[in-house]
Amino acid sequence: MTSIENNIQKISSLIGAENVIQDQESLHFYSTDIFGTSKEQAIAVVRPGTADELISLIKLCIENEVTLSTRGGGASYTSSFPPARKDTVIIDSQRLKKIEVNEEDMFVTVEPGVTWLELYETLKPLGLRTPHWGPFSGRVATIAGSMSFHAISHGTNNAVSADSLSSLQVITGTGEIIETGSQGSDEASSRFFRHYGPDLGGLFLGDSGALGVKTRITLKLVKYPEGFAACSFGFENFENLFNAMKEISKLGLVSDNHGLDPRKQKTAIMEMENASTIAAAQSIMKSSRNVFDGLTQLMKMGLAGRGFLKDAAYSGHFTTEGINSKEAKLKLAEVRKVAQKFGKEVANSIPLYLHANPFMELTPILGPNGELWKPTHSVLPFSKVLKHNQDYQSLMSEYEGRMEKHGVYMNMMFSFIDSNAFLYEPTFLWQDEQTIYHKKVYPLDLKNVPTFERNPEGFELVHEIKDRLEEMARNNGAIHFQIGKDYPYLKTRTESTRKLLVTLKKELDPKNLINPGNLGFDESN
Repeated sequence: MTSIENNIQKISSLIGAENVIQDQESLHFYSTDIFGTSKEQAIAVVRPGTADELISLIKLCIENEVTLSTRGGGASYTSSFPPARKDTVIIDSQRLKKIEVNEEDMFVTVEPGVTWLELYETLKPLGLRTPHWGPFSGRVATIAGSMSFHAISHGTNNAVSADSLSSLQVITGTGEIIETGSQGSDEASSRFFRHYGPDLGGLFLGDSGALGVKTRITLKLVKYPEGFAACSFGFENFENLFNAMKEISKLGLVSDNHGLDPRKQKTAIMEMENASTIAAAQSIMKSSRNVFDGLTQLMKMGLAGRGFLKDAAYSGHFTTEGINSKEAKLKLAEVRKVAQKFGKEVANSIPLYLHANPFMELTPILGPNGELWKPTHSVLPFSKVLKHNQDYQSLMSEYEGRMEKHGVYMNMMFSFIDSNAFLYEPTFLWQDEQTIYHKKVYPLDLKNVPTFERNPEGFELVHEIKDRLEEMARNNGAIHFQIGKDYPYLKTRTESTRKLLVTLKKELDPKNLINPGNLGFDESN
């Protein structure tokens, strides 16, 4: 028996052979994310059933020097979980679903496989929510994944997902368990507060899983807001949209916000139209504060029809919340005052639909006409955004001919984050062959989706432009969230910062067994 076979046998004895996956099709799938397949294929996928079982599994693997990669919802597009090393075992968190709500002390503790949708549906009947309450992909995106990569979308006025953290339990590459925040060694302590001494929780946030595996995550709770209001505006150009979003961000009144370019607008409207009319109506009624509000919203959407954005080059969509409808509407009135300086108000169909259906199916992993999909993003200070946009437009002009030739195009989405950052998110769509990831994950019937032949020239072009975009982002002082193995992090830090990070990695994971390659940690560090 080889050492690999022996290790797999030990793992099977610990968590059950039925929770160890080794067939070639599954291993190929688990070694593939939205954008591509890794050069190395996992030797096994393992599914522990509890947080304590996860801890025991990791300790076993560390003792036997088994390389581990952690996978949450699987919606990575930066090679975060596909193996970087031979003989890697992937830990799939899909069975780790325990949720413990402490209503008195206002925190909730979850296991790493809990999705934002599952948490939302658990908390809403209790009249509770987390301050940041998930990304659009929250139907599959896990809370542990969002803590490892940062997430925005719902609750962007509460900044990113990390800002809702109370405490973490993490197991490192030495097999030691670290508790952060208020949780201590005695039974009287609990996970209720993040800030006690040095912020150790922050050390493991946005780390792409490179510094340890999150085994329990505790988030703050707030009362679910009863009031909701939304507005949408059309803008002649990106500069007007940006100026509106920049000024609105300073108000501190918006719950959610996003801007769309013309192509993304069409996609958003198509997704609304492709949804079941009855299901969409039911979701809007269910999410409304009362029957009258629900009927009013449906009537407005119906009257707006399909052409409510036909004259808008760009659009911006804003929502507000409050203790009641009056407060939400008062906040929205202030938002409108700003937006009206730069654009023209249009029907609010898109934010109403998104509010009623906050966690979308993963249909965007393919374009509206069956194209492959690869998002990119940059987070910038407001002072750098307009130059960044000019650089982007120049780059697109440079590649226009080749992109048209090889069936590659882009759409764009934007968002401000709190009052001090701007998300600039171009997304590639190109005509290419579907991968095993799309065939297993796409939520609708693929028989109704157009298909394309393999397009290696288009794929290489996407890579080329993506690298140019990353270089442009660095030159404009941008940062990134979902870093994984794709975006540069370690090599872009100052020498002293890099030295500290390498020291931390060696202390916490001396054999580089936990998610090697993520954040830029590889064998050369």
